[in-house]
Amino acid sequence: MDKEIRKSRRKAIDALAAAIGFWGIDPLETQVFGALFLSSRPLNHGELAEELRADDEDIDRKIKTLVKLGAVKVLGGKRAGCSYYEAESDFFNILQTILKERREREMGRALEEISEQRKYVEERYEDEGEPELEFLAQRLAKLDNAIKLVDKTMYGLGTIASLRGMFKGK
Repeated sequence: MDKEIRKSRRKAIDALAAAIGFWGIDPLETQVFGALFLSSRPLNHGELAEELRADDEDIDRKIKTLVKLGAVKVLGGKRAGCSYYEAESDFFNILQTILKERREREMGRALEEISEQRKYVEERYEDEGEPELEFLAQRLAKLDNAIKLVDKTMYGLGTIASLRGMFKGK
């Protein structure tokens, strides 16, 4: 690959990292994904470390995260340096995996905690009748409903994705 094409590719990888970074994704993770996505062939740790000018151990950690999120596929052996990697090109598939993982990790805990606090405050309001407790109960109810709506929306995306998979390739 000539120098100008490599430079263009690097600029695209950096732009992708900046755009995806908006969502709170680690810049090196995004660069690893971008390097793999824009590569016409699978790459190994060493090639990624060289291209991104990053430590091999950092690349290894980022690849493990990307594999867990369904953004990168492992090809070949299991030892670092022996395996080759390629990017998942189906962005809907990646989004579905990320949403599911984050929903289970973050939304589930948040839903549970807000529901518990709502119940506690509502019970206290019933017993004490204080206006401040009524206000807090109403706000917690709104928050609870908003988070449940977001959760249902995320679940709906998963349902759409599974339906999409039924018709893929037909």
